[in-house]
Amino acid sequence: MTKKLTSLLIFIFTITAVSAQTVQLKGFITDSVQNPLPNTNVIATSLQDANAQIKFSISSSKGEYKLQLSENQPYLIEITHLGFKKIEDTIDLSEDVSRNFIMQESTESLEEIIIQQEMAVIVKEDTITYKTDRFKTGEERKLRDIIKKLPGMEVDREGNVTVNGKPVTKLMVDGKVFFTGDEKLGVNNIPADAVDEIEALDNYSEVAFLKGLEDSDKMALNIKLKDGKRKFVFGDVEVGGGIEDRFLFYPKLFYYSPKTAVNVIGDFNNTGKKSFTLKDYLDFEGGMALALEDREAYSKLYSDDFAQFLRQEDFVSNKNDFGAASLSQELGGNFSLDAYSIFNKSKLRTQSRENFAYQTTEAPDELRTQESQNDFLFSISKIKLRYDNSDDTDLRANTNFKYNTAEAESLLNSEVGNENRFVNTNAQPENFEFLQTFNLNKQFSFKHTLKVEAKIKSADQTTSRLWSFNQPLFTDIIPLIDEGDDFNLNQLNKKQVTNVSLNAKHYWVLADFHHIYPIVNLDYFNFDFSTLDEQLLNDGSINSFESAGFNNQMDFELFKAGLGFQYKTQIGNLVLRPGLVVQNYNWNISQFDEELINSQTAVLLPEFFAEYKFKNSAKLKLKYNRHTGFGNHANYANRLSLQSFNQISRGNENLENQIFHQASLFYSHFSMFKGMFYNLGLTYLRKENSITRQTEIEGIDQISTSILTDLPEDRYSFNAGVSKRIPNFTISLNGNASLSEYSRIINDEVFDYENISFGYRASVRTRFKDLPNIDVGVNQNFSQLHSNTIENDFSILSPYANLEYDFGNFIFDFNYDYNYFKNQTTGDANRFEMADASLFYGKESSAWGFELSATNLFNIDFKRQNSVNEFIVTDRKTFIQPRIVMFKVIYKL
Repeated sequence: MTKKLTSLLIFIFTITAVSAQTVQLKGFITDSVQNPLPNTNVIATSLQDANAQIKFSISSSKGEYKLQLSENQPYLIEITHLGFKKIEDTIDLSEDVSRNFIMQESTESLEEIIIQQEMAVIVKEDTITYKTDRFKTGEERKLRDIIKKLPGMEVDREGNVTVNGKPVTKLMVDGKVFFTGDEKLGVNNIPADAVDEIEALDNYSEVAFLKGLEDSDKMALNIKLKDGKRKFVFGDVEVGGGIEDRFLFYPKLFYYSPKTAVNVIGDFNNTGKKSFTLKDYLDFEGGMALALEDREAYSKLYSDDFAQFLRQEDFVSNKNDFGAASLSQELGGNFSLDAYSIFNKSKLRTQSRENFAYQTTEAPDELRTQESQNDFLFSISKIKLRYDNSDDTDLRANTNFKYNTAEAESLLNSEVGNENRFVNTNAQPENFEFLQTFNLNKQFSFKHTLKVEAKIKSADQTTSRLWSFNQPLFTDIIPLIDEGDDFNLNQLNKKQVTNVSLNAKHYWVLADFHHIYPIVNLDYFNFDFSTLDEQLLNDGSINSFESAGFNNQMDFELFKAGLGFQYKTQIGNLVLRPGLVVQNYNWNISQFDEELINSQTAVLLPEFFAEYKFKNSAKLKLKYNRHTGFGNHANYANRLSLQSFNQISRGNENLENQIFHQASLFYSHFSMFKGMFYNLGLTYLRKENSITRQTEIEGIDQISTSILTDLPEDRYSFNAGVSKRIPNFTISLNGNASLSEYSRIINDEVFDYENISFGYRASVRTRFKDLPNIDVGVNQNFSQLHSNTIENDFSILSPYANLEYDFGNFIFDFNYDYNYFKNQTTGDANRFEMADASLFYGKESSAWGFELSATNLFNIDFKRQNSVNEFIVTDRKTFIQPRIVMFKVIYKL
């Protein structure tokens, strides 16, 4: 391991030495009266090598610029700034030189200046425009290859883009959303030769006339196509085969015209590749915008059945059939139509081996092995009809359908001491969800703008499960009948949700720097929840567990009404936005048609937001909110339900809404001139009361009951990052730390816990034209979980290295990850390493490409992971696919 890292470091320093034969040109750029000119473009073009990458600098707020040039090579220097005449000069340096430039104002129109000067970068308020031809060198194939060269932009291996350290959340092409806004899909597929300009839009708002009224923290990219490419088809088809009957068929076809855009993607393989990831799913459903607006909805989305499936990344085998299509059509008369549909069918087989060390009882350690097979079908479709006259009216109707079904077979073996328990499970979940949303944004005048959203949601979820045990379980609670053979249990869970909501906000501009925003929200929610647990006897009869406290038939009905306001003002560079909402809740809970609870409460929800913008591209944000919510509504069902062979849960009809406070402070700063970005974030969360679990443990068996508690719970988190871009290198360092202090009730005793974690990530990335490029770094994390009875300390070390070498008509990729885990308390340690490699061949002038790839090069059998919670320390082996070697043929349109 040490030798491998040492070799990588030697390789980095060798490249650094080779590329270090440079000289520096620096100075200041001012106007004729010596005022500094910030955001001035300074471009150096090699007069010796026509294919060499340009050298670029953009002046600082003081007008300062710096350029790293090759020694003893002639360059053409071009200096451009809006409103000023272009300066051209030639230079050939053998040593560092300081040179100042004075620019003269132009008498030409702004449009003429932009056309004549062809500025590489234009910075204007929240928009940065890149003229991509000034950064291209000819070998770029896809949009990602251009983005790598743009100042202030970074793109990772998956295609995620950041601008000045801020993640991009939406991608558009000529102002139209590109396939649900998934930036990775566009970045990895849009051909480089079709791109004319790239716009980075900070604080992006989908509704133009809401810009400046609603606070948006989104970053979007708008790709402007060249005139000859505004009506074209692009994409590629990838076909592959490999040893042990591996196959892959991956067509990606895109059509764009001024009024119509059609995208079609397919992915059929048995290599385990997933075209639709968990992040794609969350983004498709609203992403971070949903997380900020509705924490409960995002939390439920993050933990639903399909999210759990997408989260599964390690498996013995996986056959995946994926298809997706989208249509964007301008209908005329300011109307447009967007439609998306995604289909995924998968057959997944997993295998794991776990060692459990129980911390709260005298139970011996448990060895658990499990094999499962899951046949999963998922589809999601959206239809969006929009009227937008761009001036004062934006009206949208969005219809969403979601459906998934599965059949899961599982065989589990649990060994505790001399006792073996076998559990066979067959589960068949089926879910359907319909959501209709109407949005109206209307600007009546400069002073009055209205935003209204209405939603109608219906969801139906059914899960049937058959259990087969070789031994009785929870004998003191479950009245099982012993017939001498296996015990067969039937379980049926049903959830039906109806939700109707209305949210309205009036943007009232009292004066230029004084706004008031009245807010009204109404929400009706109905949740029908039923569970059935029973024993199937050999003669076909049923042994009901209802008399033992099992089975639920709960109806939860909630009506929420809120009224409040936000006040927004600006004092110089400081923006303030305090707010207050009064939220009233009425809820009713029935069990088997018998009313158990009919209650009401009102909650004050204050909020505060402040943002200060410094003149040097720095921002400081302070945010505070008091939140409330009812959590998972199944927690209110007050009867027992079997969760697994050693877990029973019970809800509580006396639960109420939980309340917590959250405050955050965030500072960010970027300098395009220095190529530096850094940020600092602090967050504090305090729970007044919360819904949690009270647990009774006997041996390895657990019975948990939902409770509302005012036991203290505090969470502190800190994160910081700095990134420095120098010629051919980007150096990044990120750190994080968190502290959680909370209490849990176990066997009627209160335990106080302290969870501490901290870590860092350091990396170096290179950007050479003719030399190999590497991304090498290390992640290290430390965690501690302490209470008055237990102590656990862990550390994880994960160095990695990625190599990409573009030589001639070949592209070579190599990725290596090493994972080392150590339990500092017990001294136990484990490690594993993964590696993938590929070699691609394709001429720039040819539509054909060929690739040889290999995954899991070291052919390891399993990944090993460790985790800890309040009850158990877990050592887990997750078995993975063996080495896969594939040969692929790619045809590019």
